[in-house]
Amino acid sequence: MFTQEFLRTQLASRIRLAHPGRGDEAPDPGPLTAELLTELASAAEAATTTVTVVLRRFEPQVYAESVLRYALSLPDTLRASWLRAYTRTVFLTGNPANLTGRFGFHYVSQDGSMAWTAPDDAGERSPLRRLLRLFPTAELPPLPARLRVPATAGTPEHDGPAPVREARLYAVTTRVSLAAYLVHVHHVLAEAVIAQLIDEHTELTIHHVPQLDPADGPFDLLRVVPDPDAASDDQPETAGAGRLRAYAALTLTAGAS
Repeated sequence: MFTQEFLRTQLASRIRLAHPGRGDEAPDPGPLTAELLTELASAAEAATTTVTVVLRRFEPQVYAESVLRYALSLPDTLRASWLRAYTRTVFLTGNPANLTGRFGFHYVSQDGSMAWTAPDDAGERSPLRRLLRLFPTAELPPLPARLRVPATAGTPEHDGPAPVREARLYAVTTRVSLAAYLVHVHHVLAEAVIAQLIDEHTELTIHHVPQLDPADGPFDLLRVVPDPDAASDDQPETAGAGRLRAYAALTLTAGAS
């Protein structure tokens, strides 16, 4: 199990990256107190940059492949601002085929079941938000223990095989709704692409696990957010900020095709 102190450190480093004035060049704000985390989390929550995803159905293999293809399709200018804008992702229920003529989607999945907008600051004012309902917070359906997601690159243009990275994503399934699963997996994969941990030559294996095991690390990326099911009054060391939980983690290993 991860300690709360370790998770607070992970959360604080992620939020400082997004919070104006608390980047790498900012002075150290001091101990990672509950009050500081509450302040930083509130600033992140107030961020307006949003990606809207329209889903007709959920299929885990197609979903993971499509998230990677979407993130890889973003131009460098949008990738550079993603982390600092603390970009949020909103999932809506709908059929992209009925909407593509009215909305300029940035990316549509190969099977047409999902469509993404480019990051923007429309937030709650998005016409899609007014037209469609939020994807339901349903129980997470049965998932395979492992999913293999092939590299998205086609035939390399240079001579010889392209170098291949191998990545493992561990996604928590205990006390996680389908809507939450979509968000956690999306954020880890998108941020891994933006941080250049994953590229078009990366082969990904997704492990669905009851909880994260530190023994599977060290992790290159960890998704840490407040646990909505934990009562903060039982955890005096996290009072005011809530108890934290790690929901997904990514680790890389070098490989060759």
